[in-house]
Amino acid sequence: MKLDRRTALSGALATTGAITLAACAAEPEILETTPPRAAVTSAPEPVTGEQLLGKAEEILVGSGKKFPISDTLTILVTRPKPDVFRAFDATCTHAGCIVSGVTDDQIACGCHGARYNQDSGEPEAGPAKSALAKITIEVRGDDLYALI
Repeated sequence: MKLDRRTALSGALATTGAITLAACAAEPEILETTPPRAAVTSAPEPVTGEQLLGKAEEILVGSGKKFPISDTLTILVTRPKPDVFRAFDATCTHAGCIVSGVTDDQIACGCHGARYNQDSGEPEAGPAKSALAKITIEVRGDDLYALI
């Protein structure tokens, strides 16, 4: 028996098709999954009240410092002038990243390049179109308190 090229290719094609159909017909393997950490209906409780952040002297003029408060809130405190402190929700209004801090007298977000005014929280450059949310801050003696 002599095997020509056309017969060999037809046989190979038929075998490949049969294997493909058999694989598609098989039951999918059930994989174990990790359950979600929290149900959609169990949103975290919002943080309220006053929160001691730290010492005012920790924040140099022209800089800022982030204070993680909860899973959903990080506060950025800036010091644009010697006796002026500002506090903002550190969540970038463009894509929800936490801002990096103060760079070149602006609040900087490293995700997409948004820049905000460190005194007002208003956007100055990049893709952000709205200001950072302001948080009331008080200086009591040497301590900084956020009023949430």
